[in-house]
Amino acid sequence: KQWYQRRVALRPGSVCREVILLSEHPRTSIQVNVQVESDDGSVLAVTANALCLALMDAGLPLRSQFAAVCCVTNPTTNDTDTTPTVTWDPTCEEEGDDTTARYLFVYDSDSRNVIFSNYTGGQCEVREYLLYLQKGRQLANQIFSYFRESFEKFLRKDVKFQLLLSGSDKVKGNGP
Repeated sequence: KQWYQRRVALRPGSVCREVILLSEHPRTSIQVNVQVESDDGSVLAVTANALCLALMDAGLPLRSQFAAVCCVTNPTTNDTDTTPTVTWDPTCEEEGDDTTARYLFVYDSDSRNVIFSNYTGGQCEVREYLLYLQKGRQLANQIFSYFRESFEKFLRKDVKFQLLLSGSDKVKGNGP
C-alpha cells in the first residue's frame, strides 16, 4: 500500500495547477499539504474533494470548483455475463486484491468536463469507460450540490457576509 500512498501525495499538485488562478497572485507561492488521517477507501477522491473545499475556504481565486469520484471494477462470478461489477465510492475492502481496475475522475464545475482522470488496471472497453464517465458526472453533480449547500451554510454563520448581504455601512468602514 506504500506505493499507493506515494501516488496520493502527487495528485493534489496537478489538480491545483489546473484550477487555481495563479495569474491573480504572480509572486505568491501556494503550498498545499494533504495528510490522510485514515483511509476507508476512495482516498484519492476524498483528498481531491477536501482540497476543493479547503481552497474555497481559503478564498483563493479558482477557475471553477472541482469534484472527484472513483470506482472500481471486479470480475463477475457469472460465466454467461462478462460485464464487470462496478462499485462507486468503494471502501478499502471493495478496493481489495480482486479488483480488476480503479478509476478516478475529477470534474470541472462549469463545464462538467473531466479535468483529470486516472485509470489503473487491466483492459477496458471504450463503451464501458464512457459509461463510467457519464455516471461519474452524475455523481459529481451531487457533490457540487453538497459543496454549495455546505458553503452556503458556512457563509450564513459569517458575520461579515451577513452584513454585506444586508448592505450595512459597518462593512464599508463607515459605521461607528
